[in-house]
Amino acid sequence: MKIAVKDFEIKQQYFDIIRKKLLKYLRDMLYQPIYDLAGDKIKAVNELSDEEVIINALKKGKIYYDGEGFTAKEKFGNKVSKILEKWGAKYNKYKKAYIIERFEIPDAVHVAIAQAKIEQEEKAKVIDDFLSNFQANLDDYIKQMIFDDEVITILDDAGRELKKNVKRVAVIEVELSEAQKEEIATNYTNNMQFYIKNWAEERIPEMREKVRRLVLEGYRPAKIEELLQKEYKIGADKAKFLAQNETSIVLSEIKKVQYQEMGSIGFTWNTIIDSRERPLHHQLNGKFFRWNDLPVIDEKGTKGLPGQTYNCRCGLTPVFEI
Repeated sequence: MKIAVKDFEIKQQYFDIIRKKLLKYLRDMLYQPIYDLAGDKIKAVNELSDEEVIINALKKGKIYYDGEGFTAKEKFGNKVSKILEKWGAKYNKYKKAYIIERFEIPDAVHVAIAQAKIEQEEKAKVIDDFLSNFQANLDDYIKQMIFDDEVITILDDAGRELKKNVKRVAVIEVELSEAQKEEIATNYTNNMQFYIKNWAEERIPEMREKVRRLVLEGYRPAKIEELLQKEYKIGADKAKFLAQNETSIVLSEIKKVQYQEMGSIGFTWNTIIDSRERPLHHQLNGKFFRWNDLPVIDEKGTKGLPGQTYNCRCGLTPVFEI
């Protein structure tokens, strides 16, 4: 007689443990240093002259001058608008800028515009130098990304869940040894380091190119912030993807090994049917497969388990014969 046993759940917290650790590495090693290099250290002053208000706004990157007029990073404050209008500037709603003749701008502001441009170009160079150094020493940075503790925490919790679910079946109780867990954790770290290195080798040159392009196109303070925000989101998305993908693959393989050792003859494929599932996985839903005869799981013809192709949310139900 065949009997199906509820599989242990691959919890969202497993992915979160890895994602948070990976994102912390990326934040501390790569993004935070860049933010610090590009950071604004100008302190607000309560009482400023008209010239000082505009100069302060230029230094903070709230406004910039492009040779024809002043444009705001987000929107012009009332005080800045009134000062520019007092100097003779006219607001152009199409360009969203205060157009003003150069001779109407006070000399001190001209100096500040030039200084701001130089400072921002210097910041761009410092950021480029940092990225160049990061790229040159990438192997050393990658080696610092270790996930042993996190993986073992996940394996221990998954092991407890597995035991609870097979209690009603007369099977040999199987538990991963410390040596097995350490080997799995080491392989996991090696795989993650491999993928992050490949990703960084692609992203770092692209980031450097974007910074250089900003300088060539007339560097603006607001643009570096926009660039950093986009790059950080790319990093966060990559951390989320790798955490979910790699953790699912590892746990799927562990299920196969342990359930087989317990005497399971195979499994039933369970697909989450919500219109987001792969058509191929929709067809696999509810079907029985033996561990030594796995189904095709992607368009390339790869054979495998639920959770072993990218973004797969499918699960399995182990089947025992008693």
